[in-house]
Amino acid sequence: MNEQDIRTLDDQFCAQLIPHVSAHANKYSRGTLGVVGGCAQYPGAPILASMAAVRSGAGYVRLVAPNDAAQSARSHLVSIPVSACIQNEEGCFCARSFEQVRDALKKSGALLVGPGMGTSHDVASFLEALLSCPGFQDRPLVCDADALNIIAAQPDMFTGACRAECVLTPHEGEAARLLGRPLISRYEDARELASMFNATVVLKGPETLIVAADGRTNVMNSGGPELAKAGTGDVLAGIIAALLAQGLDALDAASLGTQIHANAGKLALGKLGIHAVMPEDIISYIGPAFLTMEANQDS
Repeated sequence: MNEQDIRTLDDQFCAQLIPHVSAHANKYSRGTLGVVGGCAQYPGAPILASMAAVRSGAGYVRLVAPNDAAQSARSHLVSIPVSACIQNEEGCFCARSFEQVRDALKKSGALLVGPGMGTSHDVASFLEALLSCPGFQDRPLVCDADALNIIAAQPDMFTGACRAECVLTPHEGEAARLLGRPLISRYEDARELASMFNATVVLKGPETLIVAADGRTNVMNSGGPELAKAGTGDVLAGIIAALLAQGLDALDAASLGTQIHANAGKLALGKLGIHAVMPEDIISYIGPAFLTMEANQDS
C-alpha cells in the first residue's frame, strides 16, 4: 500500500467539496434522488435516509417503498413524496414490485437502495431486476444495509452490471460477508472490496475508510461513539446519496458525506450528551455542520 495514496480528511479539505448552489437553481437542478427501501417490519430506515438527503442539499427526493412501509412513511414525511408499490405477504418488495418502482424513479438522477428492505428471496429477485435494468445503470448509486447483504449472497447481480458512480457503505460485518471471509486488515480489505465491485467503499467504524476502485484512500477519524446507534448508518447513506445527486463523484461524495455526518454527530453530542443522541438529532445538525465547515473555509 502506497502511503501517498492515503489522505486524512479534515474540514478544510472537505469544505472544498461542498456543492455550489446557483442563485438560479430549481429543485431539479439541485439534484434528484430516489430512495428505495423499507418493509412492513422496518419502515423507519428509508425515512431517516430520505430526511438526511433533503437536509444535505438534494432538491427533490422521492421515497419508494412497499405499500405498508409507504403508508408509515407518509405519516412521518411532509415535504418528501412517497410512492407505494406492490408487496409480498410479508410486506416486502418482490419481483412484481419492479415495474411500479421503475416508473416512480424515472426522474431520479441518483439512487439509494437498501435501507430496511429485508433480505428474503423475493427482495433479492426485486433487487436483481433493479440493478440489471439498463435505464438505471448509468445513474449514480448508493447500496446500503440489506442491499449489501443480498449482494454478498449473489455478487454476480452487481459485478455483472456496468455501473456508473457507485458507493457501497458496509460496516465490518457486512464487509466480511461481501468478501466471504473475516476481515484481516481493514485497509487492504477495503481496497479489495473496492476493486472487486469496481466501486467506492465506505468501510464504517471509529476510523472510517473511503476507498475508490483505483485504490485512492481517504480516512475519516473524527467520528465518535454518539454515532454508534441503530439508524445512524441510514442517515449517512442519505447524506452521501444526496451529494452524488448534486454531481459529486463517488469518492468526493463519500468523503464529504462521512465528514458532515461526523461533524453533525459532534454538534448533537455537545447539545444533548453522549447518551441522548438519536439519528434524528444527527439529521437536525446536518445544516449547522455544513455552516461550520463553510465558515472554516472562509476564515
